[in-house]
Amino acid sequence: MKKKKLKVQVAALAMTGAIAAAPLTVRAEEASTTAPATASTSSTEASATAAAPAVSTATTPAVSGTTGGASTATASTPATGTEATAGTSTATATTGAGNGTAATATTEASAPTAAATPVTVVEAPADPATTVPNNVDTVVPDDNKQGTDIKANASAKFGFFTLPLADINASISAEDAKGDKTIAESNPSLGNNSITALKNKDVVMQGDLSIAKEDGSEAYDSTATAAHDVNKEDSYSLKADLDVTAVNNAINASADFIPNSNDISVNNMETGLRATFTFGNDLDGSFHTPTDLEDAKKHYELSSADGSPMIYRINYANSNFAKDKVSIAMDLDLTKMTPLVNRYSSAGANYKNLYGTDPVTGKENHIENYNYPASEYRTRYQTSVFGNLKELINNSAKKIQLVMKGVKLNSASSNRVETETENEKTTTTEGTVHGTLVGYMKADMGMKRVKGKASYVWGAIQNDAGRDSVTGQNNDKVNLTVKFSTTEKKEKPVDPVQPENPAQPVTPVAPSNGGGSTPSLAPARPSSSTPSNPGTVLGESRPTASTPSGEVLGENRETPVADTVEKKQGAVLGESRPSVKGVSDRASVATGDYNFTGLWASLFGISLAALAGFVVLQKKKEN
Repeated sequence: MKKKKLKVQVAALAMTGAIAAAPLTVRAEEASTTAPATASTSSTEASATAAAPAVSTATTPAVSGTTGGASTATASTPATGTEATAGTSTATATTGAGNGTAATATTEASAPTAAATPVTVVEAPADPATTVPNNVDTVVPDDNKQGTDIKANASAKFGFFTLPLADINASISAEDAKGDKTIAESNPSLGNNSITALKNKDVVMQGDLSIAKEDGSEAYDSTATAAHDVNKEDSYSLKADLDVTAVNNAINASADFIPNSNDISVNNMETGLRATFTFGNDLDGSFHTPTDLEDAKKHYELSSADGSPMIYRINYANSNFAKDKVSIAMDLDLTKMTPLVNRYSSAGANYKNLYGTDPVTGKENHIENYNYPASEYRTRYQTSVFGNLKELINNSAKKIQLVMKGVKLNSASSNRVETETENEKTTTTEGTVHGTLVGYMKADMGMKRVKGKASYVWGAIQNDAGRDSVTGQNNDKVNLTVKFSTTEKKEKPVDPVQPENPAQPVTPVAPSNGGGSTPSLAPARPSSSTPSNPGTVLGESRPTASTPSGEVLGENRETPVADTVEKKQGAVLGESRPSVKGVSDRASVATGDYNFTGLWASLFGISLAALAGFVVLQKKKEN
């Protein structure tokens, strides 16, 4: 019995230690004997960090002593930073010992602040006859795609035999686009033709970002020279300049590659673009989130930058607008295209011109979108051809711009620099806005026995002219850097006020020879501040007579010599003691009498006393 209890205690301690090592909330779940229960019951929140260990799984089934069924213990632990961002991470662990029943638990990792919820607006769909399907989110799911992929194949069918005619599969990277090499030089296996003769850089889209105050008080700055100075109080507009010449180059090269391409049928065409804009981790800001369609059109505008007609439009309903990320979907729009001559060699009288309005008859021309059902073949075969598609691309805008208004920038954290002067301290920080553009076009092509497919996928790179001076170096990212500056005034230190010396106490000084003169008043000085030569106070150092008799009072008095004394500080009887140069000034220092009235009165009294004494002595001699 004791051994059994000991085993139970050890098992309990082991279970307790396991739980203490990983703070989980565990709850046992019973399962049937035929099928184990599905793991997942309770959850405990725990902080997730980027440095957390990878997800690990260890499962130990245990037999329940009460039900005889088996269950699985599952515990979720913090996962990697990427998984934490997703919201919840899970891992499997086993807690249990001996015959104890394993339990199931789930720990939810606290994720960083969730991305802002995107806003969508309601917009009526476009007329299908004026556009084509746009599946860019499926064809190019990666916003960071850069470079171009070209795929084209064709074959001829003769009865039961199929003869391959062409097979091109070329990928041009952003790195390839930096030089002057051709596609054939980068991909020798593709051979030489009109497509592979193109330079890599000529088939890659390019973009650039620039910024300006929304009020129009400054021109757009692409930050090619320096980061753009911004203030959190202002509202800004971002402009994305997009060069889609690569589309024209690829279409024209494909036309030269295919014999008699003008009359080749084109059907099931798809195309679309998607531009995204985000703030870097070092920049706190917000994009405008529209309240309705009109508000969206006011703050997000797509237009031609070279004067040619736009054949793309923003699909506001398929775009997403959030504070921290904006994703703009752009569809084909043929309503703005001006009239074009039909390039099909046998076009009927009613289809000599396409798009726009006939200037003579005022009749709207046929809009060809290269998508038609088989039932319309007898009419559409003479308009939905590669020759007309090439004309459409060549006569549309090759440079477009997307303007986003209402952008707020609050603060940045990179490249912090502090400079100080005597009067102020200035701190500058920088942050980055990121932009991307991806797109595609694909279609089925054929003529009589020849059938084929062609597709083009694009990812824009930064153009050299507007390359960001801070974060755009040594890479092909479409970036823009802004800079914040804050200035703080310094407070000058105030010197402490020195208190004035208190007035020194005044004590009477008795004459040294016991004479009858009036005692003079002099301040009592502390010994520590008494100068080496304090001066002579009237009557204080009067000399004695050289002979005991026959001397007139004051006859042998030494003539005072002016002494140089230190400058005195302090107040005597309410006066500031002046610096003295001799005995004559000492009277005024001791008495505060700058007119020598006391001095003359004393001398006059001494003279009278001397005269009286002389008369008394003479009378004694006569007697």
